[in-house]
Amino acid sequence: MKNIVIALFSTLLLFACQRGEVSNYTQYLNHNDTVKYVGKQECRVCHAEIYDSYMQTGMGQSFHFATKEHSALTTSEMPLIHDSIKNLSYQPFWKNDSLYLKEFRIKGRDTTHLLIKKVNYKIGSGQHTNSHLFEINGYVHQMPYTYYTQSAIADLPPGFEKGNNTRFSREIGLECMSCHNAYPNHVEGSLNKYNSIPSGIDCERCHGPGEVHVKQKLAGHIIDTSKYIDYTIVNPAKLPLDLQFDVCQRCHLQGTAVLAEGKTFTDFKPGMPLTEVMDVYLPKHKDSESFIMASHVDRLKESACFKTAEMTCVSCHNPHKSVTTLSATYFDNKCMQCHEVCKEEQTQNCTSCHMPKSSSTDIMHVAITDHKIGIHNDVKAEKGAFLGLIAINNAKPTNLSKAKAYLKHFESFEANPNYLDSAFYFLQKTAPYFTVYVQYFYLKQDDKGLINFVMNNEVDSTKYSNSSLAMAYSRVGEVFARNKMSSTAEKYFNKATIRMPFVIDYKIKQGAFLLKQKQLSASKIVFSDALTLNPTFKEIHLNLGYISLLEHNFEKADLYLKQALALDPDYVLAYENLVLLAQMQNKIEQAKVYLNKILEIAPAHKAKEILQKL
Repeated sequence: MKNIVIALFSTLLLFACQRGEVSNYTQYLNHNDTVKYVGKQECRVCHAEIYDSYMQTGMGQSFHFATKEHSALTTSEMPLIHDSIKNLSYQPFWKNDSLYLKEFRIKGRDTTHLLIKKVNYKIGSGQHTNSHLFEINGYVHQMPYTYYTQSAIADLPPGFEKGNNTRFSREIGLECMSCHNAYPNHVEGSLNKYNSIPSGIDCERCHGPGEVHVKQKLAGHIIDTSKYIDYTIVNPAKLPLDLQFDVCQRCHLQGTAVLAEGKTFTDFKPGMPLTEVMDVYLPKHKDSESFIMASHVDRLKESACFKTAEMTCVSCHNPHKSVTTLSATYFDNKCMQCHEVCKEEQTQNCTSCHMPKSSSTDIMHVAITDHKIGIHNDVKAEKGAFLGLIAINNAKPTNLSKAKAYLKHFESFEANPNYLDSAFYFLQKTAPYFTVYVQYFYLKQDDKGLINFVMNNEVDSTKYSNSSLAMAYSRVGEVFARNKMSSTAEKYFNKATIRMPFVIDYKIKQGAFLLKQKQLSASKIVFSDALTLNPTFKEIHLNLGYISLLEHNFEKADLYLKQALALDPDYVLAYENLVLLAQMQNKIEQAKVYLNKILEIAPAHKAKEILQKL
C-alpha cells in the first residue's frame, strides 16, 4: 500500500509542472512500455464531439472493412480493368454486403482462367484512393485493384503498373500498416500476419497509449489543462515545436525508412524524437521540383514560411476536422494571420497559386496539394544531377544508417548499381555489421564476398532484430546452397525459420533446399506446415505436387499442380511438372497439351524440342 501512495504522490507532482517545462518525453506516464493502447472507443466516452468530428477526417477513415458503408466502390460503376501486359482482367462485385474481386482471362469466347477472392479490407480514406486487401489465416496481402476516387476511375495499384503486377502476393507488413492504420496486434515471427487489425488511424496514434489516462480519469484525478500539463496522455499542442512536427512527419514523410537497431515501426510514440526510431530518406536531385504523395513534410521544410517562422503542420491544419467540412476561407484566414498585406487586399484562395495541386511521381490519377509554400512556375524543372539520399528528419545520420538507406532504396525502389557503391562506401566507415554486409553482398550478387564475410566474422545475435537476422540467415543459406556448401546452407536455413517461423518465403526456400538434397520427408514437413499457415502460395503447391510425383501418388500430384496453376495461370514450372507427370503415366497426348501451353507463355522454351521428339 505504501508503494502505491508514493507512486500516486509522484504522479501528482508531475501533474503540477507548468506548461512548457517538459524537456524529456519520459515525463509522460504513457510512454512507459507497460502502458497499453485502449482503442478509440474508450476515448469517445469522454471526448464524443472531438471523436465524431475526427472520424470524418481522412485519417479516421483510412482503413476499414470492405463493406458498402466504407467503400468508395459503393457509388461507382464498379469499373473493370485490364492488365494488357499480363493479359489479366479484374472485376469487383458485391455479394450482399461483401466485396469480391474476380481475376480472369478470356481467349476467344472461353474463360481460360478465373480466380475469385474476397476483399477483407479497404485501405485509403477515399479522398484520393481506395485500395484493397485480403486476409487468410491472419496474413494480409494487397490485391491488384485500386479505385482512384478523384478521377473516378479504376486501375492497377501504385507499383503494379508497367509489367510489375504482383497480383495477390504483395505483403502488407508493419511499415505499411503502421501509417495507414492504428497499431495492429502483429504476430511475432512474421512479416504480415496479424492476430487482429483495428479500423482507421485512431486517437492514440497522435496522443500515445491511453491506458493510464483512462484509469486516472476514472479514479477522479482531473487536471486543469488550462494551467497544467496532464502527463497521463500526450497533447501534441503542448510539445516543443520539433516534437510536434515529429508526430506528423512519422507518417507524412514517406520515403526510405531506416529503423534504428532494435526498433520496430510501432515503437514511435508522440513526444519522442522520431530519430530515436527511424531515419527517413528521400532521393534528391538538383533543380527538381517533383515530389511523391506523402512528402508534405519535406516540401513544407523547403518553404520560406517554415524557415522564417515557428510553424508546424497544425499551424494550418486541425487534425480533428475534415478539410471537406471547412469554410472556403479557412486556409485564406490562416495565411492572413501572418501576411497582413493579403488581408488588406482581401486576397482569396491563396493556396491555388502558392500551394497548387499537382500530380505526384509515385501515384497515378491523383492530384495533391504541394506543401512547398511559395511562387510556383507553371513548368517544373526536369531532374538534374542526383545529389544523394538525404535523411529529411535527421541532419546527422550515422554512416550505418546511410548504408542501410542505399541498400533498401536499391532493393525496394530503384535497382541502380550506384546505390550499392554508395552503400559500400558508408559500410567501410563502420564496424563489420553482419546483416547489412550480407544484404550488400547478396544484392551485389557477390557470392564469394558473402561467403568470405560469413566465414570470417562471428555473429553476435543480440545486436540484431529477429526479422533482419532471419532475412540474412535465409540469404546466406541460399548462397551457400548455390555454391554446394550444403551442410552450412542447411544450418542457416534452419536458423532463419527458427527466428521467423511464420515467414512463408523462408519456409519455401528451406523446403526447396531439402528437396534438392533428396530429403523428401523433411521437405514435405516444411511445405505441409507452410500450406497450413497460408495456402495461397503457388510455390507450396508446386513443391508438394513434385514430392507427390516422386512418391508416385499421381492423383495427389495432379491436384497440387493444378492448384498452383489456379493461383497463377502462367506458372511454367507447374506445367513442366504436369508434362513429367503425364509422361510417367504414358499419357503422351496430355503431355503435348501441356507443352503447347508452355509455348503459349514462353515461346522460346525448350518445350518445342520436346514436342518434336514426341
